[in-house]
Amino acid sequence: MRELRNVIERAVILESSPEIQPASLPDFHLEGRLRKTEISPVTGAHSLDDLMADFERQLINNTLDQNRYNISKTSEQLKISRHALRYRMQRLNINLDAEPEPPAAHEPAA
Repeated sequence: MRELRNVIERAVILESSPEIQPASLPDFHLEGRLRKTEISPVTGAHSLDDLMADFERQLINNTLDQNRYNISKTSEQLKISRHALRYRMQRLNINLDAEPEPPAAHEPAA
């Protein structure tokens, strides 16, 4: 209820017309996606290295899923080389669960 009240108050403040327009409301779809990736509180049970590895693993897995497990698109989106992505995946024990990528036109099929 508090969240709904805050949304309405915000919309009333931002709105310049007599009725609240959709543009004055938050993008709930975007906020929902952001909440999925919120960082859980640090309890002291894990080291910084463990927390960073978990974050990196989650980021790579989410980006791979978003790009249908295409290594080239994922590495491009993360702004790292394919080699660096594969190295990180190996280090973080990330295996591709999806179908393997089809070979590129200039690469011979195995």
